[in-house]
Amino acid sequence: MKTILLSEGDPASINYELLAGSLPTLRSLSKTNRIILVRGNHKLVAKGFSEVEDLPKTNGLFSLRKAYLTEEEIPKIKLGKPSEASGRTAFQALLTAIQIQKQIKNASLVTLPLSKEWVIRAGISGFRGHTETLAEEYNTPTFMMMTGKNLKVIPLTTHVPISGVAEELTHVNWSELILAIKSTKLLKRPKICLLGLNPHSGEGGKIGREELDILIPKMELFRSANLRIEGPIPGDSAFLPEFQKKFDLFLACYHDQGLIPFKMQEGKEGVNVTLGLKFLRVSPDHGTAFAIAGKGKADPTGLISCLKLVTKA
Repeated sequence: MKTILLSEGDPASINYELLAGSLPTLRSLSKTNRIILVRGNHKLVAKGFSEVEDLPKTNGLFSLRKAYLTEEEIPKIKLGKPSEASGRTAFQALLTAIQIQKQIKNASLVTLPLSKEWVIRAGISGFRGHTETLAEEYNTPTFMMMTGKNLKVIPLTTHVPISGVAEELTHVNWSELILAIKSTKLLKRPKICLLGLNPHSGEGGKIGREELDILIPKMELFRSANLRIEGPIPGDSAFLPEFQKKFDLFLACYHDQGLIPFKMQEGKEGVNVTLGLKFLRVSPDHGTAFAIAGKGKADPTGLISCLKLVTKA
């Protein structure tokens, strides 16, 4: 029996509409999987989920409620109205799901979207995102791999200001990255494209030396690990069809360099996979969409893609 944990994310977002829209898929998968939604004690309804107080021992679709909110805070959880209460609930649900995963060991984790802004406003000042929290909780380097039907992208730096990217590249744990790439079941001896940081990949140092000083020396580590890698290839060319079809994985120097072309190509079916963990963690490739929460406009495609990926892997 496979266990799939769902952390509810921010309850004021579109997440409960995503769950409702994914219900046919969830019900089908729950026939052979134990699916557990970890959520707060607010009044939003997870349609189709059976409420439980402890971990169930059978397959099915279950909702595990935890008392993160005081009685005074419960009415503050409203669709489209993020708050400190909703931010704290999202973070606590994530921590609870992580603790359950550590107990079960072989469980997969699907994290629904949360707002970094509202988690921080709730008092978790050092919060940077799901990927970074997982690294801290499991005491291991983690890496974000955006995964779609035709494209896989790892941003070497994630949620840092653009002014800090060059410095952050010097702190990448390249050996752990290589190990994570070789360990995941989602890649089989990939051909890797390393993108340059500067326009035209620096033009031999004329437009910045990051390629010469940081990126090129690290490519030998990949080759020593029997991984095929080319680069640095300019970001304005790497995703053209004639280049893209040559590669199985792209290493982008910063968040938007890789995620803009990824989202343009993969759309709502993209999945955020965390490499470096001993289990599979995924998340839809979109945010909380507070502006449309409760309006019946949420598209569950991303969550359905996540569920299909964790059950196939």
